[in-house]
Amino acid sequence: MMYRSHPMATGLLVMLATSFLIPVAADQECDWTGPRVDCGYVGITEGECRNKGCCWNPADFQDFPYVDVPWCFTQNAHPAEYEAAKIQEDNGGGSYAELALVKSVQPELGPDVTKLSASVRRVGCDTLRLTLRDADEARWEVPTHLFKSDILAGSGPSMNGACGGSATTLEYNLLPHPFSLTVTRSGDGAPLFNSTGQRLVFKDQYLELSTGLSPGATLFGAGERVSRSLHLARNGAPRPLWNRDIGPALEEQNSYGSHPWVLGLEPDGTAWGILLLSSNAMDIIPSEEKLSWRVTGGIIDMFVFGGPTPLAVMEQFTAVIGRPALVPYWTLGWHQCKYGYASVWEVREVVANYSAAGLPLEAQWIDIDQMDHWMDFTFDPVDFPVEEMQALVEDLHANGQKFVPILDPGIKVEPGYHAYDEALKRDLFVRNVEGDPYLGWVWPGPCHFLDYLLPRTAAYWEEELAAHHNILPWDGIWIDMNEISNFCTGDLCRLKPETESEVPTLPSSRQEGLGKDPQWVCHLECWEAQGLNSTQAGWAHPPYDIANGLARSPLGYKVMSVLNSHHDGSSEYDAHQLYSLAQTRVTAAAVESIRRKRPFILSRSSYLGVGAYAAHWTGDNVATWDQLAKSIAGVLNIGLFGIAMGGADICGFQGNTTSELCARWVSLGAFYPFARSHSDLHSTRQELYLWPEVAEAGRQALSQRYRLLPYLYSTMRAAHDTGAPAMRPLWMTFPEDVAGHRNDRQFMFGDALLVTPVLTQGARSVEGHFPPGTWYSLWNASDVVHARANGTDVTLDAPLERIPYHVRGGRIIGTAEPRRTTRDTKAGALTLLVALPGEGSGAERSAHGVVYNDDGESVVQASRECMGGGR
Repeated sequence: MMYRSHPMATGLLVMLATSFLIPVAADQECDWTGPRVDCGYVGITEGECRNKGCCWNPADFQDFPYVDVPWCFTQNAHPAEYEAAKIQEDNGGGSYAELALVKSVQPELGPDVTKLSASVRRVGCDTLRLTLRDADEARWEVPTHLFKSDILAGSGPSMNGACGGSATTLEYNLLPHPFSLTVTRSGDGAPLFNSTGQRLVFKDQYLELSTGLSPGATLFGAGERVSRSLHLARNGAPRPLWNRDIGPALEEQNSYGSHPWVLGLEPDGTAWGILLLSSNAMDIIPSEEKLSWRVTGGIIDMFVFGGPTPLAVMEQFTAVIGRPALVPYWTLGWHQCKYGYASVWEVREVVANYSAAGLPLEAQWIDIDQMDHWMDFTFDPVDFPVEEMQALVEDLHANGQKFVPILDPGIKVEPGYHAYDEALKRDLFVRNVEGDPYLGWVWPGPCHFLDYLLPRTAAYWEEELAAHHNILPWDGIWIDMNEISNFCTGDLCRLKPETESEVPTLPSSRQEGLGKDPQWVCHLECWEAQGLNSTQAGWAHPPYDIANGLARSPLGYKVMSVLNSHHDGSSEYDAHQLYSLAQTRVTAAAVESIRRKRPFILSRSSYLGVGAYAAHWTGDNVATWDQLAKSIAGVLNIGLFGIAMGGADICGFQGNTTSELCARWVSLGAFYPFARSHSDLHSTRQELYLWPEVAEAGRQALSQRYRLLPYLYSTMRAAHDTGAPAMRPLWMTFPEDVAGHRNDRQFMFGDALLVTPVLTQGARSVEGHFPPGTWYSLWNASDVVHARANGTDVTLDAPLERIPYHVRGGRIIGTAEPRRTTRDTKAGALTLLVALPGEGSGAERSAHGVVYNDDGESVVQASRECMGGGR
């Protein structure tokens, strides 16, 4: 990665010194944060750029990787305004207005929509919804039926009902000339959203909306990407949102998921949130002065959440997109996987070795190795014969363990293959620009992709899953590659004549070499479509390039073509981000129907609302200390996206781990909500039992995890009920502790457990920050930290076999006697651990807690809660 210091001061001096010599753009005509539309050519100099009347600013963003955006760009800071001739209010406190364009800007970004319909509605007491639509023509909008949300379905809480008790209410003001919106809290008058003085741009393929920010606000969200920190640096760098097959190894690049929302945390601990319900490609730009959205289509459908606490914001946010799914109890155990297991017999050895080492193993996973030539719903007849797979799963179930297989979205084009023949016959595939099934290339080779926005695809998908389950009774489904990943780039593709003879058909673990063109290289002939109409040409080459991959990569690069169409008439240009949401929604319903139990789905790709159907993990990370540290922010972000069940590949996916790194990672990962070891085909084996020190660290960390299963499960239930992240940053529970606002090196599980991991090679101690209160070591209850009102930093011992875990005073949590499986652990006695506040608390020296318990798998059942309080 390349990093550079911020150049603004130098650039300003040059502009002042030369402004009287050449017709340069004035400062007020140039916004270095963008949008930057290229005004130059390769090799243009600053002087040449300014002579054209264009803006010049090197693309250097402080503490950020290099972003390939134009240094010479068209003037972009002129006001863009609409006005409202009349603002009407309804009886419930909402407002409506017709807007007319009065100031247009940047024609290079396309024609403006001249008339807009604006509405502001209250969603309950603490949320406002601003919607801007084309007044004359219907435009793409995110299909709300995909969400498990009463609010988006129109049947949620009273839109304009009275707010009673201590509920926060929001006040808003619409200014007609020019049109702008301000939102404040009625209690403290705190500004939450303010577009006054900001540009409002609404073009066919470019929408821009901004809000001013307070100087001290810390921002979170706008993912998914790996970053050095959980918070967003307010440096003006664009954060692109466009799903693609890029893992955590590439810092700040847009990755598997898109979540167009931001949570703001103020220095006084109050919080707010803003969600833009859009599936179009976009950049979100946080800077010192403002927060901006630049979107390539659709409408503006924005929700403002009033908080006032971070937990309240999460409750309001997930009320809109859907509450996190309640996972089955067994998913809180330890999971083992590897891409590259050579045979079912090798997998059996893994299971046996875990038992022999005295390590818990809840679920065994198998990657695409088990498939016949990597085709969904099949079994390799040589190395993973179906009879042996059935025996393996039968033995796992007899021991109280589970089995999870993988499925990829690509259905191989192969006549005689049932999944392909049936989908083709029913016309279920996404179509290319010519109306035929789109041809891409992934692991099986040439593939078509199912259209999950098509309602009748659900019946087909359930039938295929049911048939597979009848052969092999799996317990959950792992969906990979559903961004969608495509090894080819092109609007139209066809098979090469030599494809069948040259393409390898076995993974390298069972084949000597892969030659010059391995399976993950495109083996199709692909090209850009010609003869497009103006709409299609705009999709193929939009007037605004988001910072895709931080390099303005084409939107169709190694995904499905943006010219593809779905059966509901939507284009891939608009609907690309929705694939994982649509697929997990259909898969969760199918798995529940087949198993008659609570479904468990793990999805690599994600979008708003996926957490209501599936778990998610950070994807293909790397076995390095840097990635160990960054995994904390990665998994914390998953919780902030409304997905309670999140994790990272423990010990690292790519590259070879070490015993020390793996020991530290399992100690940390033992309190990811989803705890799984997984590694790549080309990585060395890394099961916990392979090193004595890792096995010991695993025994100790997982013993604590299984001991706290009742607490973990109760926390997951709370997440399901309220949207509160299970794994959460310290500020989520202690928002007034300013020292915790940018703490990315510790985390909490629920509101009672603090985890302080070791993230440095060779360290045997670690410094931790303790929020106000009393904290008891989970290893030794007599080891107590009494933190001051503004928190306390403490250096803690951390031998290789364990890291510090602390329980918060004033809490009661459920515990159990740890055993090898969650089934056996759950069958034992439930014990309450009471952690009282420290001495001197007087009448306040009491503890409370909620323990939720049920059978751990039923879909609908009566809740059983144990509420405790005592002194």
